[in-house]
Amino acid sequence: MVANGDFETPPSGGFPREAISDGPPEIPSWSTNGTVKLVSAGEKVSGGMLLIVPRGRHAVRLGNDAEISQEVTVEKGSAYAVTFSAARTCAQMESLNVSVPPASQTVDLQTLYNVQGWDPYTISFEAEEDKARLIFRNPGMEDDPECGPIIDDVAIKKLITPDKPKDNAVVNSGFEFGPWMFQNVSLVPEGKRAVELVSGKEGIISQMVETTPNKLYSLTFSLGHARDKCKEPLAVMAFAGDQAQNFHYTPDSNSTFQVASVNFTAKAERTRIAFFSVYYNTRTDDMSSLCGPVVDDVRVWFSGSSRTKVQTLLGIGLAFSAYLLVLV
Repeated sequence: MVANGDFETPPSGGFPREAISDGPPEIPSWSTNGTVKLVSAGEKVSGGMLLIVPRGRHAVRLGNDAEISQEVTVEKGSAYAVTFSAARTCAQMESLNVSVPPASQTVDLQTLYNVQGWDPYTISFEAEEDKARLIFRNPGMEDDPECGPIIDDVAIKKLITPDKPKDNAVVNSGFEFGPWMFQNVSLVPEGKRAVELVSGKEGIISQMVETTPNKLYSLTFSLGHARDKCKEPLAVMAFAGDQAQNFHYTPDSNSTFQVASVNFTAKAERTRIAFFSVYYNTRTDDMSSLCGPVVDDVRVWFSGSSRTKVQTLLGIGLAFSAYLLVLV
C-alpha cells in the first residue's frame, strides 16, 4: 500500500554518495518539505557518529521542521495501522510526529527498546475518505543541522476485527490480529505473535470484557521469556476486576512458558483485565535496551458458559506505543 516504504528505490540520478548533498532531495513516491536526506548505513555525522539504518541499506533523515509525505488509497470507514521504524542520529532527545489527519501522534525517540539502536512503532487511524495522506515530520529545531530522526520500513495494513470466540470473553486473546510486523526470532507460546511488556507500569495492556454480575470467572494466560537475553527476574502484575496478583516467571527445562490464573467474581456487566511488567528489565548484553515478560493466550471464562459477549481490544485511534513489543 505504501510505495517505496523501505527507501531502497533509487532516485533517477542514483543514491547520494554522502549523507549531506546539495540540491533538493529526490525520493521516489514521496513528497518532501524542508531538509530531507536519503542516508546510507554506516555514514558519519559530526563527531564521527555512525548513522544507523533500521533495515536494508537506505533510510530517510528529517532535518529541522522537515517532513515527508505520501498519498495512499484506502477504504473509507475502514481502520488501518501505520508501522515504521525510527532511530535518532544524535545523543540528544529527538522526536517524530506521525499523522494521517486528523489522527496524529508524536513519538519520543530518547528511550530505546531495541539493542540495534532503532525501534518499530505503530499508530492506527480510521479512513475518512478514499484517499489519505501519511505524513512524517520532525518537530524539533536543533543547532546541529545533521541531527534529526531517521525513518525506514514504512507500511500500512488494514485492520481486521477478530471474530468473537465462543469459549473466551477476550477478543484477540493470542494477539494474532494487529499491525504489520517484521519477522523476528523471539519465542511465543502459541501461534505467531505475543506481547512483551517492556517498561513497568507505563507498558500496561488492558481490555474490557462483558461479564455477568456475581458470576465466578477465571483469568488465565501464558507467561514466559522471549529468549532475547532479558535479565531475570521477570514478573507480571495481572488484574481482573477487583483482584490483582503478581506472577514470577520460573524457568522450566521442559517448557519456555507457564500458565497462570486469577479467579474473580464479576461485580458488573463489564470487567477490566490488565497486565504490566513488575520490573524495568534490561538485556544482559545491553543495559540500555528494555525488555520484559511475554504474555500470550489470554482467556476469561466461567464453568458452564456457552458464549460470552466481548468488546474489541484495540479501538480506532492511536495505539500500540513503543512500551509494548509485539513479537512475531
